[in-house]
Amino acid sequence: MRGAGYVAWYPITTESADFSEGNSLFEVADRWKAREAGSAFKLALSLPGGSREATQTLLCGAEARGSSGQAGKDRGIQVECGWSPLGTVTPTFALAEYVDESKAPLKLFSLRGHETGASKYSNALEPATKFVSGWFGPPVAPIAIADLADPNSAPFESGTLLMASMAAEDSKLAGINLVHELVHSALPSSRPWVYEGLAHFAEALYRQEQGGRQAALDVLGLHRAAFLDAEKEAAAAAQKNAGEKSAGQPLSSTFDETYYRSKAAYVWWMLRDMAGDDALKQAIHKYRSEDDTDKNPKYVEQLIEAAAKRDLGWFFDDWVYRDRGLPDVHVQSVHPWQTEKGSQMITVTLENLGNAGAEVPFTVICEGGEVTTRIEVHAKSTATTRVEVRGAAREIVVNDGSVPESDVTNNVFQISAPQK
Repeated sequence: MRGAGYVAWYPITTESADFSEGNSLFEVADRWKAREAGSAFKLALSLPGGSREATQTLLCGAEARGSSGQAGKDRGIQVECGWSPLGTVTPTFALAEYVDESKAPLKLFSLRGHETGASKYSNALEPATKFVSGWFGPPVAPIAIADLADPNSAPFESGTLLMASMAAEDSKLAGINLVHELVHSALPSSRPWVYEGLAHFAEALYRQEQGGRQAALDVLGLHRAAFLDAEKEAAAAAQKNAGEKSAGQPLSSTFDETYYRSKAAYVWWMLRDMAGDDALKQAIHKYRSEDDTDKNPKYVEQLIEAAAKRDLGWFFDDWVYRDRGLPDVHVQSVHPWQTEKGSQMITVTLENLGNAGAEVPFTVICEGGEVTTRIEVHAKSTATTRVEVRGAAREIVVNDGSVPESDVTNNVFQISAPQK
């Protein structure tokens, strides 16, 4: 049983909304979540015992006091749960005949017949914990994974409780799910784009460790469709209001899941590409949500800038503090020539037609292989750089999928023969 936005098993007060009015219902729910983010929710459950011999387990999130109880024959369950503050959490409780296979900090509850799937989580716990500790710090609170009876059910998350079917025996998915929840445990934050965005960013990082950069970009790509659709709708809305560049929601204050999950995952990945692993790790390890300094809207920016020793104000302005839309980067011109040493030098000018700036990677493909470099291109601007390659350059590919763009059909540029 889930709360507002799903099955409304507790009453709420909001403005009216209707499914027939586009995204009206979701926008109303988001505004309610934003308004109540600082509220506390208390729940007392009392379930009578029955004549059944089976033992049942009641879950009320992973962090709630008295989060599990046992009920056998002629015994009841009485549990008090609390969520404070609510933040982005949807209060949730579940009752089932679970098999408890917990191993700190993981509370693992599976259904009978799903033992093999549950073992995947147990086996993935140690490497996932080691990975998360290195990037985000050690977990400080327990996490819980609870089984869903229907193998086709979509996973559902409530704080550090993840409900997902263990009928599937995918060890990669188990590891990714654990990483996500462990990041929540290691790095609590009242900022949705930090709390959820880092957890989804960590999923991509973990896949890179297992299968390389392209595997990580494939994970990010799962967010792309919903994110791009939201940006297209925002751009269309902005056109109706003269003078607005975008009608989207600022990442720093949004309670729209599409933004604080999908967009935020891309933003953290781009920050990692620009700042580097060591600098971003340093900034993340210094982050403290409870600090008064976190009340400063530029707190995260200042942490990363100090670690990377680089000005990132333009990036945060376009992607975090405001929603400027998306970049649209293409090759404007290429001028190749032969050097006296026999190698080829090319001057590349990239143009960004979009309203958001980005640092994009581009790859020059030549007879002797390929060379990848990066360049910062601000909104409605051009940027030029030189690249030396061995052998004749044939093609330039802009963006490897790490930067979300409004148009990717113009990302490949064919190079003509160089002048002597």
